[in-house]
Amino acid sequence: MHTVALKERPELLKIIKLVDPKFRKQNAFLHRQTTEVRLSGTYWDEGSRSSYYLVNLDTNQVVALDHCSPPQFGGPKEDPVQHLQPGFAIVEMGVFCGKPATPSIYLHPEA
Repeated sequence: MHTVALKERPELLKIIKLVDPKFRKQNAFLHRQTTEVRLSGTYWDEGSRSSYYLVNLDTNQVVALDHCSPPQFGGPKEDPVQHLQPGFAIVEMGVFCGKPATPSIYLHPEA
């Protein structure tokens, strides 16, 4: 994982804007060489929550991935895993301590 300046990577900014057209941050975290993503933090926990989106890079179609309840309220004991196929990206957006979090982009090794 490394931080990228989105003004230098417009193709990544385009992917994020498919998920959130009003997005205004300058940076994102880029995760390359991954074929699966652990969907953690999808429930509210002390002002923080993550949301994950599967993006088809060919059609620009976006699908929101499910949120889970915390384990003490019937959610899974381990975070679910989403497999990542070539031609797709996963974007993690969310809130960290009540403020918009820096997004993460997960790309398949063949992207």
